[in-house]
Amino acid sequence: MPLVFFHGPFEVGVFAGEAYPREPGTYAYTPIEGDGHEEIQLARQAGTEPRCHFDEHGIRTSFAIRSSPRYGRLELIDFETAPIPPT
Repeated sequence: MPLVFFHGPFEVGVFAGEAYPREPGTYAYTPIEGDGHEEIQLARQAGTEPRCHFDEHGIRTSFAIRSSPRYGRLELIDFETAPIPPT
């Protein structure tokens, strides 16, 4: 199953591995070209830590992207979980 994560409604990338990240650390991912990936790159260039999320089993896990130490890697921090908000 692809491990896709989002910035707002837009796909950003796919995590490499068999489980979603759950704690601060540096994780491998494959970017998905489009608005989501472009927005997080622009936010990082502006000096902010954009928030992203993934949904799994009725729970939304969000996190901030602190840095991208090299291509295909993201340093993630500030994890939070909550029920998926109604649409």
